[in-house]
Amino acid sequence: MRTIEIDAGPCTSVKAFCTLLKAEIRALPGHGDSIEAFVDSMVWGTMSELAPPYLIRVRGLSGGPIAAFIRDLSEALGQARLDYRARRGEDVEVVIRLRR
Repeated sequence: MRTIEIDAGPCTSVKAFCTLLKAEIRALPGHGDSIEAFVDSMVWGTMSELAPPYLIRVRGLSGGPIAAFIRDLSEALGQARLDYRARRGEDVEVVIRLRR
């Protein structure tokens, strides 16, 4: 599995983090900044060019709104993977983790 490291320390907002994340997953023009947009592109493959499997490790944060966004995204990705497996009979190995 490919591992992608993101240093979110310099990010001053969730929007700034989303810009970094979109660059890493090679998001297509028009990709949104919502958790739903990332789930669609990362699990369902609709708006990014990076194909699974991959693990994204985010470092440089200990708390705050960006860390909360990452935790919420991680949970949403896990739920979407379960849904994908139930519908299609296979897994999409996409994981995002907050590393301290």
